[in-house]
Amino acid sequence: MIRNVILDWSGTLVDDLDVVVRATNAVLTTYGSSPISKDEFRRDFQLPLKNFYERLLPTIPLADIDRVYHEFFGRHRGSVTLMPHAEDFLRLCRSSGRRLFLLSTMHTGHFEAQAARFGIREWFEDVYLEVADKTARILDLLRIHQLAAPETLFIGDLVHDIDASKAAGVISAAVLTGFDPVDKLVPAQPDLLLRDLGMLLRLWEPGRSREERIEIVDLQVTTRIGVPEVERAALQTLWLDLSFQILSPFDQLGDRVERTVDYAAVAATVTEFAARSECRLIETFAADVMGLLVRTFPLRNVRVAVKKVILPNTRFVRVHTAQS
Repeated sequence: MIRNVILDWSGTLVDDLDVVVRATNAVLTTYGSSPISKDEFRRDFQLPLKNFYERLLPTIPLADIDRVYHEFFGRHRGSVTLMPHAEDFLRLCRSSGRRLFLLSTMHTGHFEAQAARFGIREWFEDVYLEVADKTARILDLLRIHQLAAPETLFIGDLVHDIDASKAAGVISAAVLTGFDPVDKLVPAQPDLLLRDLGMLLRLWEPGRSREERIEIVDLQVTTRIGVPEVERAALQTLWLDLSFQILSPFDQLGDRVERTVDYAAVAATVTEFAARSECRLIETFAADVMGLLVRTFPLRNVRVAVKKVILPNTRFVRVHTAQS
């Protein structure tokens, strides 16, 4: 059971991406560099910040960059808003007895001004700001507040947050509302990949959880498989059952295909992979297909079953694997 929740600020609880991009471009233009688009920012942004700016402005001291950035951000931070579901999620954590902490690289002055405006400052048991090394600070937080790592969830929007969670031994959750897009987050393999905080509301709040799955049944593929080399010499047919959940509830898709997963693309990707694969065991093949799906598509609670016609007097041999 998750008893403790550590939250990032920017991109997780508040929507400040537009202001951050504009502040970054204020820095770039101040020092004679071309501005970047939001997509370029999301593609290239990384922590620690010095690594990000060393590529963009390698000759400018970070202290000078910070001065221009925070001056601009301070003038425009009034346009920052809470993320949808953020206040309801904090309220649910509080009412369910979960301990709340904040861990962010955010400048202290900007955080205090925003948190006071939103009226949520006192909801956090402790706040850690201007954090350069999130792994070390999570470990400090666990020790100081005597939290059990397996009962602690860290929710952020960056690959850096996922990596820090894994290094500290806590449960990692990545939201798609912030700085890093899904194609950066999926390869980092967070324990939970969330469209937004509303997904946890539906999971944790009584009466709001649901089971919605997409299933591809008896997908026929050809591959080279078998323990004896002679068996692998010829292509064989396998049948796959693929089952998974997407990031959005079905009733929030708005009948728009881009909000779900293209299951034709899922089937084609697995079929093409099978044609190139060569395994001795169907157990290995199933695990490989699982890894492919998790790396390639924004899915959760994935299940893979592989069926092979091999034994006499049986319809097939089937193996199962699953990953949440």
